[in-house]
Amino acid sequence: MTRVLFDALTPKQARIAAVLHIEGAQRGVEVVVTCRDYMHVADMLELYGVPYRCVGRYGVSLYEKLVYGLERQRALADVAVEVDAMVGFPSPDAARVVFGLGKPLVVLNDTPHAHHVNRLVIPLSDVLVAPAATPEEAWRNYCPRRVVTFDGVFEYMWTSRFAPNPDVVKSLGLSPGGYVVFRPEEAHAAYYRWDYADLRRRLVDEARRLGYVVVNIPRYPDQIMDGVVNLTKAVDHLQLAYFSAGVVTGGASMATEAALLGVPALSYFPEGYYLDDYLAKRGAPLYRCRDLETCRGALREMLRVGRAGPLKLEDPSRVIFEVVSGVVSR
Repeated sequence: MTRVLFDALTPKQARIAAVLHIEGAQRGVEVVVTCRDYMHVADMLELYGVPYRCVGRYGVSLYEKLVYGLERQRALADVAVEVDAMVGFPSPDAARVVFGLGKPLVVLNDTPHAHHVNRLVIPLSDVLVAPAATPEEAWRNYCPRRVVTFDGVFEYMWTSRFAPNPDVVKSLGLSPGGYVVFRPEEAHAAYYRWDYADLRRRLVDEARRLGYVVVNIPRYPDQIMDGVVNLTKAVDHLQLAYFSAGVVTGGASMATEAALLGVPALSYFPEGYYLDDYLAKRGAPLYRCRDLETCRGALREMLRVGRAGPLKLEDPSRVIFEVVSGVVSR
């Protein structure tokens, strides 16, 4: 049996790891999952019943990112020595270890703007798997050896397998359609250089003025807010999104998930994002904004317009396993 390492660093990556772990078992591929101490990641893996090993922690300052990363590399070496290859989103720690052991690396990526990790990982990779909506020139500065694309988004891997269950939201004391989900911005990521905390707080106030309960899913402890429902332990975010009136995020993943399910979603991430245009052209209820007044208007508009039908896209799982098989058999 082929064994591949997946180092999951975020809840989104944990979902991808879980889908690949489950699908891999049917294809003769064992996906060995590792993670780090970061809010909601281990919880998400446990929701899927995926075995994992949590190695190290997340660094906030540049010094912590460096030192904690070095500590993780030493621990990950003991895991990576037992696998045939690595697949996953850019993890500088795991990529350095796998490269040092002379094993192939398949990188999954939809964030060309995350230039710190991309510069460290993509040049070490054998293959980059990315949505076709991201133009190849967006990756050129990272020097990928080979780029394989698919007609979809990674989030489709789990939204297409989703089964609604209202009991999840009811167990939290929430009424379907009576709340708005907020996912704060990735404030401590190396690439994030903006301060949108005040804009987020004002949008929270706007949602409450419109009569909605606000459910906040913080990335970091300093994003916990007063007067809202704070979820610091993971529940199934897809259930929360599906039964909500809408989703607001400073990133992309939760907005994409919601829009794929037909739930209106708003992202205030300040840079352009190729996948937003791709999804919007296919009828996804996905809204973008960058300043307070535009965001307030977009929030009111998306809640007024409401839901749309779910999208049908290409599931990248097949492409990923084909690429993994190719690099391992060389």
